[in-house]
Amino acid sequence: MVSILPIQITDIQGDGFHLMVEVKVKRKKLRLLIDSGASRTVFDETQLKHHFKDIELFALDRLSTGLGTSTLQGNYTVLSPITLGNHKIGNYKAVVLDLQHVNESYHQIEVQKIDGVLGSDLLKQLNAVINYGNATLTLTT
Repeated sequence: MVSILPIQITDIQGDGFHLMVEVKVKRKKLRLLIDSGASRTVFDETQLKHHFKDIELFALDRLSTGLGTSTLQGNYTVLSPITLGNHKIGNYKAVVLDLQHVNESYHQIEVQKIDGVLGSDLLKQLNAVINYGNATLTLTT
């Protein structure tokens, strides 16, 4: 199966680019930053609570690193389904972190906030190929 998703290539003040993609979680459209250097896909706690009032969070047994900080206390939740084009992922154990500092930085440079980060766990699982010329993310399984 092949899915080709459009990506938004966002200029970060003339100093590089961030790639954004729209996915669906429980039929709700969410905006994720594509980050092949992120080991896991993570979702912003504030945004998840805003979109899903009944969401249950469970404490992670270890601290998370990255995303501009040395360590973050994180949670997880089980999301089902996560839909990326034609691909549906059921019962995904998603890391949930406070990404407020990321969204505050985006706000300062007038970039739309994100709901999370699409990391290498799902990118690898779905054999992702980023095409900058066509501004697409191709997924195959």
